[in-house]
Amino acid sequence: MGCATLTRWGVVLIAVVQLCACGRDPPQTALGTHQASKAHAVADPDQADLVSAVSSAGSVDPVNLKFRVPEPPRVGQPVHVQLVLEQQQGLDITHMLVSLQAQDGLDIESNRSIEFEAPAVGATQHMVVDLRARQDGLLNLTATVLVDAGNTSLTRNFSIPLIATP
Repeated sequence: MGCATLTRWGVVLIAVVQLCACGRDPPQTALGTHQASKAHAVADPDQADLVSAVSSAGSVDPVNLKFRVPEPPRVGQPVHVQLVLEQQQGLDITHMLVSLQAQDGLDIESNRSIEFEAPAVGATQHMVVDLRARQDGLLNLTATVLVDAGNTSLTRNFSIPLIATP
């Protein structure tokens, strides 16, 4: 892969990260109303280097997915991606199912589905997914999260972009 191609992928990654970091006004959700707060929470040092997965539903949902890739993926080498699923505070979720799908060129070598029964209100769920890139370039891992709360069920899709190098 030439220098120009690596530079192009670097620009794509920066654009994706910037899009993930964009703030929005909190919309109403089907499972409850987000209460805006002027106070800022103290940052958890374990979550300081997490990146928000891309979701078309916006930043305020019953769940939010973040991820960490400790080392850049390399073709043919295993990589452990850490996922953190954050629940909306005050929402009593009865069941969550996380289903993972890999784009062509990326293999999932761990469980593709992870279930959480009656998680504690506002709890954060930690998962590790083992992946292996079969080709270099921009690859995508998709996480679909099914959330059951009371008599309501909804699904949110999250995209996790990865750049694999040879």
